[in-house]
Amino acid sequence: MADDQEPQFDRWSRPAALSTRGYVLVALVPLLVAAVAFGAITLFASDEPELSGTSVQLPTSSWKSGQDGDGALIQGVLRMDDDYCVYLEGADRDTYVVWPAGWRATRDGELLTLYDADLSVVARDGDTITAGGGYQPVATYAGEPCLPESGEAAAVQSEVTVAP
Repeated sequence: MADDQEPQFDRWSRPAALSTRGYVLVALVPLLVAAVAFGAITLFASDEPELSGTSVQLPTSSWKSGQDGDGALIQGVLRMDDDYCVYLEGADRDTYVVWPAGWRATRDGELLTLYDADLSVVARDGDTITAGGGYQPVATYAGEPCLPESGEAAAVQSEVTVAP
């Protein structure tokens, strides 16, 4: 009868299902596949056009095209100061501007380019622009870059036109 008995099962002495190398591969392969897939999606799914040049800090508001705005005239020559901040040069004074939501600016050397929310070129350095909007205390836009510490800023709240 002793020969008919099966050996007792010892669950602690089983051989490992995978070697150490197998466990490392099981952990790394899905991670690498996910990283490659994420990289491919990021590379190919971006429908945003490539902007040329270096980004310039641009103060923006929450105003979007099509919304109501104030009726003040905002006009001047588009310029960039030594700190790479965008402003409008006027006959009497320079005016720092808060642009509509989603607008951007880039510089290529000293050449400034202003883009709207659709990333279409609106104006370039030296263009005379005209827009509607309002003048508000700078404190209204606390936290936005490139605004003076005090005074008023012009908030563009209309389409911008460039003088020929």
